[in-house]
Amino acid sequence: MTRRVVVTTGNEELDNRLGGGIPIPSLLLIEGDHGTGKSVVIQQIVYGALKNGFRVYYVTTESTVREFLLQAKRVSFDMTSYFLKNILKIFPVHVEGARWAKNIAKLLLQVVGEFMVKTMSDWNVFVVDSFSVLAVYAGTSTVLDFLTVAKNVVSQDRVVILSVHPGALSEDIMIRARSICDGYVKLRAMEIGGMLIKAMEIIKLRGALGPVDTIIAFDVDPAFGIKILPLSLAKA
Repeated sequence: MTRRVVVTTGNEELDNRLGGGIPIPSLLLIEGDHGTGKSVVIQQIVYGALKNGFRVYYVTTESTVREFLLQAKRVSFDMTSYFLKNILKIFPVHVEGARWAKNIAKLLLQVVGEFMVKTMSDWNVFVVDSFSVLAVYAGTSTVLDFLTVAKNVVSQDRVVILSVHPGALSEDIMIRARSICDGYVKLRAMEIGGMLIKAMEIIKLRGALGPVDTIIAFDVDPAFGIKILPLSLAKA
């Protein structure tokens, strides 16, 4: 089988702006606050990966399996059939609100890292959403060990995607994480001409096949998913 060099998002315009898609291999860090479209961007990548025959493991601290599938379906990413065929596997991890959260949470990142390595032959794309929830109680060395493991894993022609909330982790850890990762995308909400839009700032994307736009303006269309807006934005 011919080795594929990108994971296409299933959105032609977005792929074009990303220089062809998400490069393989790639350790991708996506940072964004609530309401900036972080979950939809990740779902768009996952949906494109599934449509192109890739197998996806999705570790989520944000929702249950049912909630994830329903949320994706609301923005036209119906992944139910992939889930039923075991092409998409969803692993909910709930730690918030439990009295033992801190004691358990500090161990979870290491467990997820070991799980990622042991199951590597079963997936092409591995998502941790949200990495910051799993890493917030872990020590610096544990976080850096996880990132090193992830970096080694992606060298085997894999893609690992980590989502983070701004300010959730120390700046020292974030500086190192941004440095280690092959791709770093920052999402933010912004107002242009009285219209509230979302913006994807591509700070780096190593291995891209073609030119990558620095800023990609977009909106979320329930009937389409991510809708790229034809706006020329200067980097703030």
